[in-house]
Amino acid sequence: MPPPATPGRDLPAVGRAGRLGGVRPAAALAALALAALAVLGVAAPASAHDQLLSTSPENGSHVDALPAEVTLTFNDLVTDAGGDANQVHVLDSSCTRLDTGAAKVVDNTITQQVHGQATGPITVLWRAVSRDGHPVSGEFSFTVGDGQAAASPSCAAGDAAPAADAEQGASPLPWVIAGIVLVVVIAGIAHLLITRSRRSADQ
Repeated sequence: MPPPATPGRDLPAVGRAGRLGGVRPAAALAALALAALAVLGVAAPASAHDQLLSTSPENGSHVDALPAEVTLTFNDLVTDAGGDANQVHVLDSSCTRLDTGAAKVVDNTITQQVHGQATGPITVLWRAVSRDGHPVSGEFSFTVGDGQAAASPSCAAGDAAPAADAEQGASPLPWVIAGIVLVVVIAGIAHLLITRSRRSADQ
């Protein structure tokens, strides 16, 4: 007569295998989630440049007289990097600059003093340093007195414009890199899980 099976001798091995089979996929999924968060956490700030929310005078508006200043408001803090890092150039219809002094940065706003008695279309060219240190640029226009809507003067690309090294928008490159890294991580974990499953099946 074969010896009776000893209770509890073989069951723990099965229990351990079952526990490991459940823990390993869970750990792999947790690692995948952490990797995705890490990649997205790095890529998101790189693309989060400041965006212009509003201006005073408003873009495309008509005003009775040339304002004493123009103000730009952004969705995040503007970096006061000193010097000419943040610039606002105010141009009349003949491309003559009306801005005077340096642009003043306070929190998420840039204010530029204006002088003169110009009328007609006024174009404002600006450059600002985002909170993440990257420069962004753009333009808006308004009209003083009774006149046609402002149009960008032909000298906007010349000496009257701020330095042209500012970025017009967020680059998609960080998100492309993040997507590639995420795909590689998912493929690696999937391969690991499949390999372990085959080994367990063979045993």
